[in-house]
Amino acid sequence: MKITHLTHQKTNKGRKFHIDTLSKDEVMALAEQCNSGASGLRNKVLIIVLYRCGLRVSEVLGIRSSDYNQTDGTLRVIGKGNKMRVVGLDSQTCMNLDLWMLKRKELGINGVGNPPIFCGISKQNYGQPIQTVYVRNLLKRLAEKAGIEKRVTPHQLRHTFAHDLLNEGIGLQHIQISLGHSAIATTSKYLQRFNPRETIETIKERVW
Repeated sequence: MKITHLTHQKTNKGRKFHIDTLSKDEVMALAEQCNSGASGLRNKVLIIVLYRCGLRVSEVLGIRSSDYNQTDGTLRVIGKGNKMRVVGLDSQTCMNLDLWMLKRKELGINGVGNPPIFCGISKQNYGQPIQTVYVRNLLKRLAEKAGIEKRVTPHQLRHTFAHDLLNEGIGLQHIQISLGHSAIATTSKYLQRFNPRETIETIKERVW
């Protein structure tokens, strides 16, 4: 009788890998690769808002003009489970977003109802929502142009936002609220998945 030996193949299913975040210079390099036209300005500001607000790509693409409070410097965001939250914008992010809002006005987009802030501007998709796949492909293309070897995704910008807040000493509760997590335990697990390189280097530098 022939005996067949089964080979167990290793799989990555169910495994959690550490997250490799981006540096500020890498994010700015992405933004700088955007073209100088209207679509380039839109894409640049979209990247900045993803990075500085820690939004999910679906959240940022769902923001409408009425969700932006220029006076208060805030954005109203609809997250998972249709839960609404308000996120703050730093002054530089507000400045960039105002530039795009002004360009939208010049393009006449503000006069077509209440379209998403980051919408199509070509004849084919004028004022229409942008698809998630467009943003994913955009970041991949810009990363290649910028010479960034890491895999760059919209969610990686969200991770980078949380990582930056943690390094700046922002409390866990503030990070939880900013990310739109329903439980602080979720945020804690989220932060534990960051690449431990900094921790490793810190331990290596300890002296007797």
